Amino acid sequence: MSGVVTVSTEAANPARPAPKWTTYVQLGKLRVYHRLYHWIILLALLYSDSVSLHGAIPALVLVPLLLLSIQSSACAMDDIMGFRDGCDIANYGAADYPTMIRKPLVAGLLTVRQAVGFVVTVVTVATLAVVTTALSLGINVLLALAVWAVVIGIALQYSGGLRFSYVPGGLELFISGLTVVVTVIPYLMIAHTVTSTAVLIGLLTGSWFLMPVSYGNVADRAGDGAAHRRTLAVVLNPQTFQGVIWLLYGYSIVLTVLLFTVGDLNPLTAPLLLPVVVMHAVQHYQGNVKGQVRKAMKFGFRCIDVGMLGLTAAILLS
Repeated sequence: MSGVVTVSTEAANPARPAPKWTTYVQLGKLRVYHRLYHWIILLALLYSDSVSLHGAIPALVLVPLLLLSIQSSACAMDDIMGFRDGCDIANYGAADYPTMIRKPLVAGLLTVRQAVGFVVTVVTVATLAVVTTALSLGINVLLALAVWAVVIGIALQYSGGLRFSYVPGGLELFISGLTVVVTVIPYLMIAHTVTSTAVLIGLLTGSWFLMPVSYGNVADRAGDGAAHRRTLAVVLNPQTFQGVIWLLYGYSIVLTVLLFTVGDLNPLTAPLLLPVVVMHAVQHYQGNVKGQVRKAMKFGFRCIDVGMLGLTAAILLS
């Protein structure tokens, strides 16, 4: 596919010197802390459901590491593939320095070999954490490793291998499914059961993550299209994709209602999620009506902050 893109995939513009660790933070998108909310949600669910934590403390301590390892390895692989096929250079190669360094390979701060080494290191450390978690919970280690291999294997297919993010609708299914997995599996390992509330929370929070990602895809439409990265934002005309985003908003509202009807949350705590519903409406006004897609993307992460905190409070008060 790189032959289709006219820009060079050499790491031009080796940018200003920066501490090496900061470039790896950028590569793994570790400043995007929002996946750690799943850990807070897990603690709230375990407390609300009066689940015994006997022997589970080591596992609970390691859950944040596993969440970040999934995120950072998938994001790093995404940057590697985006650099190789040219779409990241098309989207960020001419950007200002603060924007360009978000893509360390494009900025010339890392080589592809270093980026691959980062992925291997992260997956290795996380695998050791899985073994420790299984031993602390008395779970069959081979079974735990098999589940982990599937989860991390799929995470790396976001842009590598099967390239879910290059197929129309694949990105949406990937993020939704992975969010359910990182919500349900830690709860299952400790509580030894799965609840409808946990599944609905996974689906709902997955829709929240999809909203800023969708606007990011709109902003990257030109470069993605040139590199044959066929996101929905690329294959659909702008008006149709705006409709998809509004449908996603409606989907999140339906899931919110189900959380307080089918799920176990007390309906009296439902107003705690009203702020995020309103904020998402503002986000879509910014992105779909005013065309400020970058602003809408950034605001989407503030929506996640408010939504996760409201959801945590609703769980604890139910």
